[in-house]
Amino acid sequence: YLRFDMSEFGHEHSDQRLVGAPPGYVGYDSGGELTNSVKQNPFAVVLFDEIEKAHPKILDMFLQILDDGRLTSGRGETVYFTEALIIFTSNLGIYEVMPDGTKRQRVSPEMEYSRIRSEVQGAIEDFFKFKIGRPEILNRIGENIVVFDFIRSEVATRILDRMLDNIKAKLLEANQIKVVVPEEAHKKLVVLCTKDLAMGGRGIGNKIEMFFLNPLSSALFEHEVKSGETVSVDFDEQGKLLLAKVGGV
Repeated sequence: YLRFDMSEFGHEHSDQRLVGAPPGYVGYDSGGELTNSVKQNPFAVVLFDEIEKAHPKILDMFLQILDDGRLTSGRGETVYFTEALIIFTSNLGIYEVMPDGTKRQRVSPEMEYSRIRSEVQGAIEDFFKFKIGRPEILNRIGENIVVFDFIRSEVATRILDRMLDNIKAKLLEANQIKVVVPEEAHKKLVVLCTKDLAMGGRGIGNKIEMFFLNPLSSALFEHEVKSGETVSVDFDEQGKLLLAKVGGV
């Protein structure tokens, strides 16, 4: 798995980091980060994160990769991508920059997924065709565009449960302390952590840390919970975590 944050490639000449410096320049013998990595690991998943933040001339490099499945490094070596899985991610279509420089959200969780997909795909086409003048890149990508939906309440609960189970498992493994979250307490935690889904899965994680993980850590010290004990948690009306010892593991 290889990941490249394309916000680091906003300058025209930053392509040298990916494919290496041309002959006669400093660093020529070192090669590029991308070409070296794929040459060593041809069966790789290569993720280019936030592709819209790269300089348009950097994007031209992907024409060769997407069309011919290969790329020529600065040293003149041909690196083949025919066995690699290429993934681009982008936030295009989520926000629209207004004339005064402010951002307006184009899509929201209240919209149907079909409308969200239409809005985002339209913004992607506008970006490549008109804003940067690279319709050929979009043509190479073709229909292989997946528009993710917003995290809905049902999925948010599943994400929360996965994070919660992970915390409980780590505490049991590392300290032999079992944490029980009764059904009523779980319902309260779901409300606290998922009532605002604007920040997605990371936002749920931040809320779990705020309402569950940090207060639990403090409560375990405050109640002097020892290895081999079991504790049960609950939440008051203000969302404060309450902890009680209930016995051995």
